[in-house]
Amino acid sequence: CGGVPSSEPFLAYFGKMSSAGGTSVAGGGQGQGGSAPALAGAPASAGSTAAGAAAGAVPTKMGLPVKFGITDPISLQEPADSDIMLSERMMEELEGEFPKETPAGLAHREEVLKELKAVLASWVVDVGIGQGMAEEEARHSGCRLTTLGSYRLGVVHPWSDIDTLCVGPPHVSREAFFTSLPEKLKQHEGITECVPIPDAFTPIIKLKMRSVSIDLLFARLSKPLEDGQDDLLKEDELLKNMDDKSVRCMNGYRVADQILQLVPNEESFRQTLRFVKCWAHRRGIYSNVLGFFGGITWALLVARVCQLYPYYAPSQLVNRFFRVYDQWNWSKPVMLCDIVDHQNVPGMANMKVWNPRTNLADRQHVMPVITPAFPAMNSTHNVTETTKRILLDEFRRGYEVVKTVEMQRGSWAEVHDPFPYFTHFRHFVWLEILAKTEEVYQKFSGWVESKMRILTKQLESIGGMIIHPNPEQYALCGSDPEWPLGCGMFIAMAFFRDQGACVGQLVDLRPALSQFVDVINQWTEKETYSGNFLLRLKRINGLQVPAYATDAEADKKRRRTARIENAEDKARRVR
Repeated sequence: CGGVPSSEPFLAYFGKMSSAGGTSVAGGGQGQGGSAPALAGAPASAGSTAAGAAAGAVPTKMGLPVKFGITDPISLQEPADSDIMLSERMMEELEGEFPKETPAGLAHREEVLKELKAVLASWVVDVGIGQGMAEEEARHSGCRLTTLGSYRLGVVHPWSDIDTLCVGPPHVSREAFFTSLPEKLKQHEGITECVPIPDAFTPIIKLKMRSVSIDLLFARLSKPLEDGQDDLLKEDELLKNMDDKSVRCMNGYRVADQILQLVPNEESFRQTLRFVKCWAHRRGIYSNVLGFFGGITWALLVARVCQLYPYYAPSQLVNRFFRVYDQWNWSKPVMLCDIVDHQNVPGMANMKVWNPRTNLADRQHVMPVITPAFPAMNSTHNVTETTKRILLDEFRRGYEVVKTVEMQRGSWAEVHDPFPYFTHFRHFVWLEILAKTEEVYQKFSGWVESKMRILTKQLESIGGMIIHPNPEQYALCGSDPEWPLGCGMFIAMAFFRDQGACVGQLVDLRPALSQFVDVINQWTEKETYSGNFLLRLKRINGLQVPAYATDAEADKKRRRTARIENAEDKARRVR
């Protein structure tokens, strides 16, 4: 799956030489499909290699033998000074494009979380008293509020929401979480938005507290925890007899926690993940529900590269991130650790663990990336052949552009240059999701977005045509006075002769669109909110793209150009 140039050294001691004598970065190896390269060759860092080419051979410094994950590392090489300088430049440029949260912003978020925790504790006591418990008993049962996702991983930006999890005692039901808790939250002076979405695949309450957006999940314990037993939340034993939704929610917390335990260097992981998240957002491939990768998947992919190159600097890890996943054998999963199965443990026997040998649905996954916590799940089950093609194209492009940066022929900003969506394509399916209140908009847009994959799968089956869904939700900017809230979304269509297209071919989109509309009409709250929501669908060409979308893209380009020019001016003044 692509050898390493013969000029690069190998550490044959730490792996097996392939018959071709190169470095394979395809999946393979241990267990169910151990997701590490079959050879632990050690290609020199691209940065130090490029910098040292003119100056002669650069001494290679190796770190101590270590092992993170299910295979040995590919390289134990430590970064050269040039790699460290390149990483510093990368992070400086990134800060202008994708800034991290300020210390003041982080402090405000922590205060908000403390305030929310107090509200939840009071609510749990109210529920207990309502069920006949003594106040002291209800207070002692308590609840835990913990963070997950990017916030728990330490990758926070000023506009980020906070993913949180309320872990409730056995006497608190999921029904109470979605009925009495929203009522209490709406009475709080600091909460300006509160929308419960109980019917989602992962049920959630979306709220805004003192200008901080928060996604609140709920898990119900099967037995109470005593004070000081918070560490038990990380133990598999705690999941015994939990309902499926609670297990999924608990996994969000447990996965983030395990990722940090399974990477060699947390700060290198965080810096690399920040860059990758910026790149994925800008290139339009950050969306789990649309069949791309979501935040937890990007974190798992970066973590695996960190395991394979434990001493690399962030710029080197970015290089290897693109190279590894461009060449990965996607018939094998990406995994950070071996999969654990507790099939024979009472209370856990019914918990489904990802296993393509026994589960037909698991065998259909096209780019499996497996979560490390029990029960192991595939975080990319929504990926289709279409989104896989787009992702692989972006991995390949990313690697090529990073190489030009390392040769000092470009800037890091070029790696995450926004994808020119409306100039690259000429035909689109245009959707507008409209609502008259914030609550209806949050619920209906979430419903439509969750079903978009059905539409893309129908469209990608049409002969001669390839599609490219865009995760961006463009604000309507008052373009329709009748509908104060809403967004526009787009799916691009392109036609190629080698895909079966021909001149004069008629393409009938009606079956795909009709089936999608039928699914949308199955929304359980359709009658409740009748007259307060609307979905529009239309085929348009590039000249018909609404101004609110083209203006938004043009504005992003202007602001980005200004930032780049300011950064270049600053660099010239420093020189």
